[in-house]
This record gives sequence, C-alpha cells and structure tokens, in this order.
Amino acid sequence: MKNNVTIPEEVEPGSGHYSFQADMKVNAWSWVAVVTSFVGEVLLLPKHPEWPTAWRVAIGLVPILASVLWVRRVLRWVRGMDELQRRIITAAAVFATVTTLFVIAVSHLLAVAGVYHFQATAGFVIIWLVVCFYLLGRGIFSRRYL
Repeated sequence: MKNNVTIPEEVEPGSGHYSFQADMKVNAWSWVAVVTSFVGEVLLLPKHPEWPTAWRVAIGLVPILASVLWVRRVLRWVRGMDELQRRIITAAAVFATVTTLFVIAVSHLLAVAGVYHFQATAGFVIIWLVVCFYLLGRGIFSRRYL
C-alpha cells in the first residue's frame, strides 16, 4: 500500500514541489466554478432576460454546485496532510474566508455610499479573492513555523 503525505507546495506554482497533476486534482472544480460563474454572470444572464426562470436559476446555481464540489475535494486533500500542515492550511483558509467577506462587505458599503462603484459580488471575483487571500494567509501562517 502506498502512503502518500500531501504537501501544500504541490499546488503552488513556482514552488520546488509543484505538480500540475496534483493542482488539477485539487483545484479543477474551482476552475469550473470560475468559468461557469463568468459565463453565466457576464455572457448569458444579462443578455437573455427573456429566458425562463428555471433556466436562469439553473445557470446561476451551476457555480455553487462546482464550488461545493471544490470544497469537498479540498477537504479530502487537507485530510492527507500531517498535523502541522493541516493547522497552517486551516488557518490560511479561515483567514481567506473572513478577509474575503470583509472586502465584499466594505465594497458593498462603499458602493451604497456612492464612493466606490465596483462591487466584488461576482462569483468569479469572490473565488479569486479567496484564492489570493489563501495564498497570502498561507505565507503569513507558514512563517510562524520557520
């Protein structure tokens, strides 16, 4: 029986341990979520308001389904890590989630106040915010254990 320990660097481009295969195994559903969100929110739904409500709901929910499958895959990936890496990844994930929610809330409030006219509410923007803040959080929390 093969005993593979998951290492986070496998999915970080530029690291010495990067593996495209491992990255796609973990993050393929995130790409599906980003692409379907962009296609639905930018290319389809605004241009076809006459489509039946059921179709519009289905198109709107496809990125959510892909996101749920991505979270499921990430949880499986994290379970394969040792205790220290699991702790770092969990801290980075919480940091990414909370920071993304904060940025979305601030963006919304500034848009409502008329100060800032871009709201970070598109699904593909939210997913990329989570990814960017995760990478930042991983760098911050990894330094604690150097």
